Amino acid sequence: MSEQLINNVSDTALWIAAYRALESERPDAVFKDPLARKLATDRGFQMVEATPIKDHMAFAMVTRTTGIDRLINRAIERGIDTVINLGAGLDTRPYRMPLPVNLRWVEVDFPQMIDYKSKLLENDKPACHLQRLSADLSNDTERKALFTQLGNEAKRALLITEGVVGYLSNEQAAQLSKAIFAVPTFHYWIMDYHGGLRRHRRATDLKKILTKAPLQFNVADPIRYFTSHGWKVHDNIYLLDEGDRIGRKLPPFRFPLSLFIKLFPKKARDIGNKTYGYVLFGK
Repeated sequence: MSEQLINNVSDTALWIAAYRALESERPDAVFKDPLARKLATDRGFQMVEATPIKDHMAFAMVTRTTGIDRLINRAIERGIDTVINLGAGLDTRPYRMPLPVNLRWVEVDFPQMIDYKSKLLENDKPACHLQRLSADLSNDTERKALFTQLGNEAKRALLITEGVVGYLSNEQAAQLSKAIFAVPTFHYWIMDYHGGLRRHRRATDLKKILTKAPLQFNVADPIRYFTSHGWKVHDNIYLLDEGDRIGRKLPPFRFPLSLFIKLFPKKARDIGNKTYGYVLFGK
């Protein structure tokens, strides 16, 4: 599947959009994204069908979506005037969330992704002021120029890197963290993070379909890793807790992990929560 369907990181945006579409079409959907199916195209749904742990992936993507929605609302309550979504992919929050009309939302991604998304959504109206910018964030000079521009234009900005950090090396993630922190008007940062899950066999199965867009970031304690750069945790939403809040349960695992969960439910839950979460950092 990876060689034919997922050939780079940008391709994964189709994959995630398909998961949002499938959730939106459920009778008990916890969010509605009417644009997701159009953006995902048939190729995105083919990726979902080829995913070896598609039910677990669906759970993670739904909780990630609702968890980050909550964190965005909390940042808005804290008085931000700008949202900067780095590696925005096919995210549709400016269209589906009830955002303040005077909020400025900036999406940043590779030129081909910006062009693709702009064309498909040219007749759809966002809820706030939406701007799309093309940039290669791995290019230090280009990223610095972009951050300088956006930093000068904003007063209190929120940065979002949903589904981005996992594809970076530890060093690249540190550079990005420090670069965001260095801009005075970049007050908040939302990211999703992984812990020990990637050592599990299920994560190994997932990596097999991402050979051309490999998951690289791998530290034992991501929260401590980024707070060492100066960030402070304002809100931290855990995977299983968010699932409980929206009425969803993580699909069962196979033996022997299922036996461990049955015998040690409290410990298993603590471990499960720490494997994946969504955090709002501030200065």
